Amino acid sequence: MTKQLLKSTLTLSILCALVSLSHAENVQTEATDESVTKMETIVVTAAEQVKQSLGASKITAEDLEKMPVVNDISEYVRRMPGVNLTGNSATGQRGNNRQIDIRGMGPENTLILIDGKPVNSRNSVRYGWRGERDTRGDSNWVPADAIESIEVLRGPAAARYGSGAMGGVVNIKTKKVTNEVHGSVEVFTNQPEDAKEGASHRESFNLSGPILKDVLSYRLYGSYNKTDSDAADINALMDNGARMAGREGVENKDIAGRLAWQLNDQQVLMFDASVGRQGNRFAGDSQNSVFDPADPNKAPILSALIGEETNTIYRDSFALTHEGTWGWGDSKLIAQYDKTKNKRLPEGTGGSTEGQINNLENKQTSHLETIRFNAEANLPFQWYVPQVLTLGAEWVEDDFTDTVNTQAGAGGFGDVLTSGDRSHMDSRIASAYIENNMNLGQNTDVVLALRYDNHSKSGDSWSPSLNITQKLGDYWTLKGGVAKAYKAPNMYQNAEGYLLSTRGNGCPIGLSQCLLQGNGDLKPETSVNKELGVQFEKDIVNASFAWFRNDYKNKIVAGDTRLEELEVNGTTYNVLRWMNTPEALVEGVEGSISLDWGDITWTNNVTYMINSEDKRTGNPLSVIPNYTINSILNYNITDRLDSNFVYTQYGRQKPRQYAETSLESKDGLAMDSVKSYGIAGINFGYKFNADLSARIGVNNLFDEQKLRDKTVNQTYNEPGRAYYASLKYQF
Repeated sequence: MTKQLLKSTLTLSILCALVSLSHAENVQTEATDESVTKMETIVVTAAEQVKQSLGASKITAEDLEKMPVVNDISEYVRRMPGVNLTGNSATGQRGNNRQIDIRGMGPENTLILIDGKPVNSRNSVRYGWRGERDTRGDSNWVPADAIESIEVLRGPAAARYGSGAMGGVVNIKTKKVTNEVHGSVEVFTNQPEDAKEGASHRESFNLSGPILKDVLSYRLYGSYNKTDSDAADINALMDNGARMAGREGVENKDIAGRLAWQLNDQQVLMFDASVGRQGNRFAGDSQNSVFDPADPNKAPILSALIGEETNTIYRDSFALTHEGTWGWGDSKLIAQYDKTKNKRLPEGTGGSTEGQINNLENKQTSHLETIRFNAEANLPFQWYVPQVLTLGAEWVEDDFTDTVNTQAGAGGFGDVLTSGDRSHMDSRIASAYIENNMNLGQNTDVVLALRYDNHSKSGDSWSPSLNITQKLGDYWTLKGGVAKAYKAPNMYQNAEGYLLSTRGNGCPIGLSQCLLQGNGDLKPETSVNKELGVQFEKDIVNASFAWFRNDYKNKIVAGDTRLEELEVNGTTYNVLRWMNTPEALVEGVEGSISLDWGDITWTNNVTYMINSEDKRTGNPLSVIPNYTINSILNYNITDRLDSNFVYTQYGRQKPRQYAETSLESKDGLAMDSVKSYGIAGINFGYKFNADLSARIGVNNLFDEQKLRDKTVNQTYNEPGRAYYASLKYQF
């Protein structure tokens, strides 16, 4: 597949070069100052050009203000084309810990950035046998009021960002420093109609201004955000007398600052520092088990912890950025250091107790440290046609220590399979990339790119890409792209000292007494992402339609083939390792239409999934609706009063159809699909004056509450009707 893609890209490169030569007769051999000026105004960097693809969406600060999120910006991102919230597998485990899933590739293939810098705190959370983590992901480290915009890139547009971006990228851009003093204070509350659902409140502030005018400026923001957990008995009892847990609560504390030093007219130096804390409020969830809080004997530890904070993630981030504008182009240098401390009560790592808290005390802390250096230069030039060449290099080191989840089998099978310090894991990725945006006349832009990554364990990965924009007359534009993207194995998958066990029920069909061991010889996951579509723009209309297909290869999953038998203390174990599966396929279409009448805007998008299949098992990669329709209507009634209406229709959600474990083979799978349903919301905003504004609204207007129920494959809670209000003062 890689060779075919390289050949295709090379062929298209030659074609583009020939097209460039055909333009040469109309271009002066030596560019005049006037032509250079013209070139720089019409040709942008490859990164900016790719962001104009059909697989790109943008959420503005105004959008977030008019449709406020309750807790996490994922609530708004899910309204973009191709985006849903789901777990990282189709099992339904950790069902309420849903994260951003782009084009059905799973949350672990969605890369979260803050101001273009990757966030990887979720990597400090143990990776389960079926691919789940007990985490909310990394989309909640920046309060909504501190965000300038959010870029959502899908498919080929995201491939340039390297490991972890096979599904897409969510880039959260914070508000810039200002040369005048500006600030805001906001309070927000969300009160569910059902008293068993957790209420929320948020308080946040922003402040920015000069320390030394035109030379040194600052920006500071902070937030306190708390959502209570659902009541322990919100979901109904099942036939066996057990109960699935509701949504966990969360308590966020964030503060961040930036200093911007304008060295001269051409250079700026920025220092960023942030400290964040996210703690849960336990609702009874565990990976494989359900419980009944009315009968503590069924799960005494889980019942005792309801409403308590069982895990806390602390994130400290520091970055130094230099941006320069020179006679030959511009440059950016970034040095970044992130430290994540994951403090939680210990959990089981064997069989049905995997992921279940087994101790009321003695919280353990894992430490993840990441160092990243990035250098990039953009060079505009004229050679037959206007072009901008981008050259970049990156170095990322992860150093991870987890003492609590790497002790399975100590004194037994663990000591036979491993040796030395099992708790320490590390990885390193060295990267280089080259991109070129060529303007082949007024109607054609071509972006060619090639990225090389070397992972310390899985080796080399080459990622070529091609994106084309072709105007077809005054109103129509053809856009398409193809790119190879990749994801390196995570540190748990690579660590031979990370062991999981099961006596039989969790084993692959036909085996019993299994051990799953990390594998240092895994290949990186790869995907060839393709996208083709058209865009129409005229007067008040902006519409698009796109087909996408991701051919997924070498997906890393728990092994299902016995590699060896191990006899320890009279017990024979079947040893499995994480492995690469041959192929998977994701395919679908996206469409959108926006109408802008000035005071009234109406935006709509639809995503339809044609295929989502792991060809090894026949099951989907993740459980998402077969279609999603989003519609947002904004109406500025007067200069002071506005109204906003949002509606989302989720299609049928088909569960797994094929058993993958001995227990599933014995007991069978629940085959019922989750039926289609719709969620509506409305709000009104009012500006009392230039400084003070307020907003009130209703989420889930028609109270389409969905309660988690394993028997019908409802794997998550959809909260019912809730009322919210906010008050904001800005200056």
